[in-house]
Amino acid sequence: MRQRTVYPTNEIPHLWFHGLGNGQTYAKNAQGNLYFQGEYENAQLFSYGSHYEIARKITTKRGLAVLFNLEHSTVTTEGQKSAVRQAVPSGTPVFYIPELTGNTVSPAMHSRSLESYSKRIESALLKAARAKSSWAKESNHEDAQKLTAERNAYVVFFGLRNKPLADVPALDSKAVEKIKQRESARIKAVSEETKKRNAERAAKLAEDIELWKAGRLAYGHFPNTSAMLRISGDEVESSLGARVPVSHAKRALILVRAVVSRGETWQTNGHTCHLGNYKLDRIEADGTLRAGCHVITRQEWERIAPAIEAYSEASSDSCL
Repeated sequence: MRQRTVYPTNEIPHLWFHGLGNGQTYAKNAQGNLYFQGEYENAQLFSYGSHYEIARKITTKRGLAVLFNLEHSTVTTEGQKSAVRQAVPSGTPVFYIPELTGNTVSPAMHSRSLESYSKRIESALLKAARAKSSWAKESNHEDAQKLTAERNAYVVFFGLRNKPLADVPALDSKAVEKIKQRESARIKAVSEETKKRNAERAAKLAEDIELWKAGRLAYGHFPNTSAMLRISGDEVESSLGARVPVSHAKRALILVRAVVSRGETWQTNGHTCHLGNYKLDRIEADGTLRAGCHVITRQEWERIAPAIEAYSEASSDSCL
């Protein structure tokens, strides 16, 4: 029977690591841009061709590990690398090295890998020393510790004669604590300033709302507030800029009060209650009005209801 060699892209990383169970030494995705080859213990995984090896399983007398290519590549390949990392079981040693070439692990590859580890450790320590924030200082220091442990494990796994690197010295706890205290003071200051600004904005908003309701402020679009109402001459004006005759509002008020007394929702359905150029769409059982983009609370229309009811101009029949 002919062996199957083409599998979905998301399966390739898992098949590469765990094997096909039938001795098969090759499989690819339908696009041909992700494939692996080689015996189970030393299978190599490639992206777009043999020029870029993503990862390689390697077996020594100390067990199985994964060599992972650090060299940056295309967006697609980087996405494939992410999937490969997820396919490697937790607890499997993974060594991140600058490049993977050839079919064997050579002394030259070891030399480049150890040099890369040294440079990355030095870079992390330098960043930790220069960092101004406690988070950056601790994060880079932790990176240096992990890289040192990984480098030493690499030497042991391959049985190299290189001496293990000494553990990364601990951070100066007093210096870090001083940084954290400064950060905490800054955060507190920012928080207090934010609270102050928010309180000032809220007070200004409340003042503007009262001025608008009293007719002493022309505009009335207030953010994060429901629609408000005021009477301006012969019209009821909303804070969103809509205007309807008070006479129309008066006849609509009769319907609203009837709906509230029944405790049942009313919705326009053939019978329409017009308010000037607009119409009342829905009255909730709790008295909330909905008309187009307007949502008007019972508390708001009750506030101006006495003035509407006192309006003496003759009005047409109610909406009932």
